[in-house]
Amino acid sequence: MKFDVSIVGAGPAGLATAICCAEAGLKVCVLERSSFPRPCVGESVHPGAEALFRRLGIAEDVASAGFLRYSGIWVSRDGKKEFHAFGGSAQEPWKGLHLWRPDFDQMLLNRARAAGAVCIEECNPFEAEVINKKVKIRSNVGPIESLVVVDGTGRSRWLARQWRFKLETYSRMLVARYGYQQGCCSTCSDGPLFVPRQDGWDWTARVRTDLYQWISLRFGGHKSVHECPPRELQQLRETGPQRGADVTWRLAAEPAGRHHFLVGDACAVLDPSSSHGIIRALSSGILAATCIREVLRQGFRNYSGVVQGYCTWQRKWFQEDVSVLRNLSEWPKAVNSWSETSRASLLA
Repeated sequence: MKFDVSIVGAGPAGLATAICCAEAGLKVCVLERSSFPRPCVGESVHPGAEALFRRLGIAEDVASAGFLRYSGIWVSRDGKKEFHAFGGSAQEPWKGLHLWRPDFDQMLLNRARAAGAVCIEECNPFEAEVINKKVKIRSNVGPIESLVVVDGTGRSRWLARQWRFKLETYSRMLVARYGYQQGCCSTCSDGPLFVPRQDGWDWTARVRTDLYQWISLRFGGHKSVHECPPRELQQLRETGPQRGADVTWRLAAEPAGRHHFLVGDACAVLDPSSSHGIIRALSSGILAATCIREVLRQGFRNYSGVVQGYCTWQRKWFQEDVSVLRNLSEWPKAVNSWSETSRASLLA
């Protein structure tokens, strides 16, 4: 099978890349090891994401999905809660929303296929190499050849591991524990609640009508640590096992090259308190597709300038986030800054 672009991983970053590449007339395939619908961790996104949804052609699907909306974040320090609104006016406040990931990812998959991308589920790639200026991927469904490969495999970083890309680490090991509690909690805030602590932070949010998600991170924690849900949620029924995720801050040293682009968490990982993982994933996929289109249009002439621009963008955004996260006291201020910046830049 021969394509212009092969994308490994059908998460939001990979599918955003697929949609934009296919819309540009490129032949695209997406390789996904699991089958849809997939169980995924829910995501809370800030205002500004709607511009990305419109760019990807899924705005109407998102609007009709019934995802819960919220107009800001509650922050609790020393037992005192303070509400930090995103902005807007009293008549039209800016609102974020809680994406139920199995539904959201299915929307992206449907859109990618409608745009012309070939999406192959239950496909396990096991090797990738550049031969005669083309990337050849060997998989359980047969060999796949393309001019450019995109790694959208998230924290598993399939291509980065295959090609042994260097990884820059910016924090000690960080493991976030998370789980879900089902039922009704009358004492919980209407909006998400963020509780910074000296040894980490806690986050709780109602992500569906009767379902709450909690996330806890302890600085210097280990994968074996078991966290108790926040006190107000302990009365509710636990749904599914408690899980952990390695969210150590890290950035790939080579986000892009002549034959590859890394998008989403495959390129850069920050802990969830950075609070815009989905926005970063979709944005990186859209930009990667723009760069790929330009590289292929030029027949790889002067590709290094395009690649360098993408690498600079990834590094600048990552380092700006790191500077904020190193001072959690600035977190509420940063929420509004990200919202305003994302809206202004994406709608320009």
